[in-house]
Amino acid sequence: MFEDEVSLDGVVLGHEEFVAVVAAELASRCGEVDEGVVERFRRQVGNSVARSARYLDRGPLPEPATPQEVTRRAEQSLLLGHPFHPTPKSAEGISDEDLERYAPELGASFRLHNWAVDPGLLLEDRVCDGPWLPGEPEAVLPVHPWQDRYLREHPRVQELIAAGLLSPLGAVGPEVYATSSVRTVCDPDFPTSWKLPLHVRITNFVRNNPFEHLRRAADAGRLVSALEKNWNHDGFEVLAESGYRTLDPVSVGDLASDFGVLFRRNPFAGTDLAPRVLAALLEERPGRRPALIDLVEQAGPLTAEHASEWLERYLRISLGPLLAIFTEDGVGFEAHVQNSLLHTDNGWPSRFCVRDMEGTSADRERVADGVLPPGSPVLYDDAEAWLRLRYHLVTNHLGHLVAVLGRCTPAGERRLWSVVREFLGGLPGRYAAELREAPTLPAKANLLSRFAERGESPLYVDIPNPIREVTR
Repeated sequence: MFEDEVSLDGVVLGHEEFVAVVAAELASRCGEVDEGVVERFRRQVGNSVARSARYLDRGPLPEPATPQEVTRRAEQSLLLGHPFHPTPKSAEGISDEDLERYAPELGASFRLHNWAVDPGLLLEDRVCDGPWLPGEPEAVLPVHPWQDRYLREHPRVQELIAAGLLSPLGAVGPEVYATSSVRTVCDPDFPTSWKLPLHVRITNFVRNNPFEHLRRAADAGRLVSALEKNWNHDGFEVLAESGYRTLDPVSVGDLASDFGVLFRRNPFAGTDLAPRVLAALLEERPGRRPALIDLVEQAGPLTAEHASEWLERYLRISLGPLLAIFTEDGVGFEAHVQNSLLHTDNGWPSRFCVRDMEGTSADRERVADGVLPPGSPVLYDDAEAWLRLRYHLVTNHLGHLVAVLGRCTPAGERRLWSVVREFLGGLPGRYAAELREAPTLPAKANLLSRFAERGESPLYVDIPNPIREVTR
């Protein structure tokens, strides 16, 4: 990824030349493409590579001394990001100086800023119990410090301040740290974390919180709250958003997306639990094996038998519950590796959590009447909900985990996919059966989707299903 030169059909190309060749090929496949699309792609690849190189140059971090520090270190050690994304660490709109202040990859922590809002301009939806802010101030929105500066310079915001409808209150409260998503922040001692808007283009999107996204996450939290009392999945938990608070979009239009905040359960505050984001455990860097393998070895010798047993235990608290909830309730979570947290005991998987309800999809035919408002954005047809779950949980999540575990232990991928197949054989329902027997799985065409700027509607391709392939 960081080589200065690449050999292509015997011709040695520099990095910029290679990116130009890739962009030209993508443009030819997309038909007529505006030159601005090509230039943005090349610029964002360069931005991502430069950011990644900078993160890799950071000094070693001290060993974590508490469970909270273990969780934080994992959140802030995802230095390369999605291995199949062409711009996994691009961040346009944030300066190099601001990276030092706010990038999780550089260990950022900071205090949030509060904004007071006229009650007539405030819109909120609480769907689960739990405090939202220390002291529970009403008519107040927490704001990321970078966003605070951006908002103060916004002409429409200045008009609202002059009219007495908004008032920036400055930095308040204890420091929070930036998690792997950059704009979600956590105070390890408080039972809620905050998914904040950040007017910065990170990978595919400007990371604000449009009202549709707020509604989707809140409705998913409402759905989880209604269903979870009937679940019986030991070691599994959903970190649902308990609601949102924003400016009324009827009054301020698109500006609401730059103020909207999602409030997420943080059940680890005040506990000895140390969940780690799975994406960080799987990341591979030069000269360093993935941290997941350290956990597997902590649990036992790195034999094929041990790796297989470790995976089977992992499936019990992850794939099993997630598939059961979709089979029984029609709810699929966006359980890709950056939305998945793993807690281990002596290296063994013991607790799995899925977060970020904005990506939740529910089969509209299986959601009970009265649970969600009519026209909720969380509702999909069964086929679309099932495609999303298969991609995020199986292709993205299990595909990555099995690849790392198979490559770094004597087990190999074929044996480990056989473990997955056998596990699915013990689960009821047509979805488990389809995962065993379908010839293909959906995969995002990340390179082409990124080039074509289709972040909201990515292209998919079919790939051979390894769960079925192991029978050949």
